Amino acid sequence: MALLWKATAMQTNNVIVNAAKTREEAMAIVDKSIGRWEELITWAAGRGGGMKNLVVFPEFNLQGFPLGETSEEWIKKACFQIPGCAPVERLQKIAQKFGIYLGANAYEAPPEWPGRYFNCSFLIDPSGDVILKYRRISTAQAASPHDVLDEYLDKHGIEGLFPVAKTEIGNISMMPCGEILWPETSRCLMLRGAEVILHPTSDHGRSENMAWESAKRVRAAENMVYFVSANAGKIIGAPPNDTHAGNSKIIDFQGQLMAESGVAGESINASTVIDMDALRRARCTPTGPFGVNRLARLRSEAYSPVFNDAAFYPVNLWADKPMDSKQRIQDALIDVIKKKVEDETFNPPSKGQALEGYDLWGS
Repeated sequence: MALLWKATAMQTNNVIVNAAKTREEAMAIVDKSIGRWEELITWAAGRGGGMKNLVVFPEFNLQGFPLGETSEEWIKKACFQIPGCAPVERLQKIAQKFGIYLGANAYEAPPEWPGRYFNCSFLIDPSGDVILKYRRISTAQAASPHDVLDEYLDKHGIEGLFPVAKTEIGNISMMPCGEILWPETSRCLMLRGAEVILHPTSDHGRSENMAWESAKRVRAAENMVYFVSANAGKIIGAPPNDTHAGNSKIIDFQGQLMAESGVAGESINASTVIDMDALRRARCTPTGPFGVNRLARLRSEAYSPVFNDAAFYPVNLWADKPMDSKQRIQDALIDVIKKKVEDETFNPPSKGQALEGYDLWGS
């Protein structure tokens, strides 16, 4: 029997909590958003035709993201424990009620990392268990596992850094939003067995700035994975409501568009049947109707010496204490650039052509 299931990139309006004065006010906003999720899931699950269902919601869909808040303020007002807090427990019950896989994203403040919060994408199975948590690595808004890498690996291992959930419908992984611009993340997930990447995002929907939309297709094709990208239809509260334009989509392992919402605002149109056997046939066929087997031909040993010698953003930057300001991130980036100019990886712009405030070399 073919392994088929239904995926839905659930496009919602993100109502952010920044204006809330207390945690109680913030959690009331979160609770209302989850109520709307349940209504939308009712529609999506009803169109499953008896198949297993997976739904994934956008990044920042429950809390928004920190604006002027300090780390301490954001943790106190908005952050979750995953699992272990009322909003996540409610999501677990919803997944169990509908018998679905439910992918979501939230800011998490784990008790084992006091004073720190992570951008966390997580997956709940039909039994209501949280079976996967991916904490965003490439971020300038929160702590990254890379900022405490040695201790992180000691506590969570490589499985905690690049988790892949092996489920009855396939091997599932997650990464959020702008992580698509760093191909190393999706490559590592594939190398650890991922067949599907869920992508909770909060982006501009149709913009090719930084090849954002193309990157979604490329990450799917180069890793031979299904890619389910759920984008915010709009963000309510701030910034301007039309900053995020929806256009959620599902892409197959050849980089071909399977389904998309095509609109801003709320939508469940980005929904389609996932054929896992098609992907597995392609991965297990040297050549033929699927074209080049990009994975079987991967020559990782040729690349690894270059990666092993590479050093850019400083590792373990916040090993001794939590991030005290975003300015420290900017300072770290400036140091990286200076070092890369010194070792001639980067060339500085012509004299007088540096951006105002960033003339690091007196040009």
